[in-house]
Amino acid sequence: MALKSFQVKGIDQDGEIVIDQTVNTLRNGFMELWLPRERLISLSIKHLGLAAKGFLATFDDSPTCVTTFQLK
Repeated sequence: MALKSFQVKGIDQDGEIVIDQTVNTLRNGFMELWLPRERLISLSIKHLGLAAKGFLATFDDSPTCVTTFQLK
């Protein structure tokens, strides 16, 4: 979904909100998120009444490209 706006909210393992903002996708359909290191983050992404939820980890060995979130 290229060049679309999504509401993104992330809460870390300590209950701290680490992101809560509108994020636009790039021309390739990906979005870039800059998140704090060394956290396990519960992430929710919303767009036009659809939502995706899951977890992201930001540790040294964590993947930097995640493509498993699907809006439903």
